[in-house]
Amino acid sequence: MLEERGRVVAIESDAIWVETTQSSACNGCSAKSGCGTGLLGEFFSSSTRIKVALNGYSADKILVNDTVVIGITENALTRSALLVYFVPLVSLVLVALLGDSLFAEVGALVGALLGLIVGALAVRWYSRRQSANPTYTPILLSIEPPQQ
Repeated sequence: MLEERGRVVAIESDAIWVETTQSSACNGCSAKSGCGTGLLGEFFSSSTRIKVALNGYSADKILVNDTVVIGITENALTRSALLVYFVPLVSLVLVALLGDSLFAEVGALVGALLGLIVGALAVRWYSRRQSANPTYTPILLSIEPPQQ
């Protein structure tokens, strides 16, 4: 189970909305103050809001701004990563090869672009169909006590 900490921003009857902040690996590095990668990571860091299943917790026991630990299975993350990266790449190559065999170099270029677009749209379509699939829904693992 992969875990991440976040802050509760909204509460629904069956789920909570959690805001997580993207953190880079530079946070644990001693050279982060003198490194360009750390500066770029801070500049491009962003927060994401995620709908999280309560996983047996009662919505009454959770407050807005609580710090929570959420998780998703490694299997779900691996499948998602393969889908997002592999499908557009394979469709790019296959349609580029088809375009090359039919229309030479220009066909390969146009085919590659079309293949990438079709692959990305296929991933988007599939991810929307799977949005209600509990396998891909992060779950609430714990509520951390408030810090004083």
